[in-house]
Amino acid sequence: MIEALAIMINNYFHDLAVAFLFASSLMAHVTLRYWPGMPPPQLARTLRRVAWGSLAWVLIGGAIRAWFYKEYEWLPKAGTAQVPALAVKHIFLVALTLWGLMGVVRLERVLSAENSRK
Repeated sequence: MIEALAIMINNYFHDLAVAFLFASSLMAHVTLRYWPGMPPPQLARTLRRVAWGSLAWVLIGGAIRAWFYKEYEWLPKAGTAQVPALAVKHIFLVALTLWGLMGVVRLERVLSAENSRK
């Protein structure tokens, strides 16, 4: 029972990390697009930390989730049809994540370029 609760909590935090990763990545893109001039370093630092920390938890929590998927989340009525559905979902989410992290990396570059000018 403890294992099942730990897996359930991991799954909740994995989903939360996905949301934080998306939100911080999206905010990095919005900041670069709409902030006139140089964004505040504190904002960029916070977005960077949230994005990279969330990505770490997505990967760690996702590995745990994948390991226990068959035991705790497999839907017998969906059968093996859920495998390609999960593959399509993850291809979409990986593409979205890469797009989002490009914004975080661009924001980091803008800050480091500005800091090297000073």
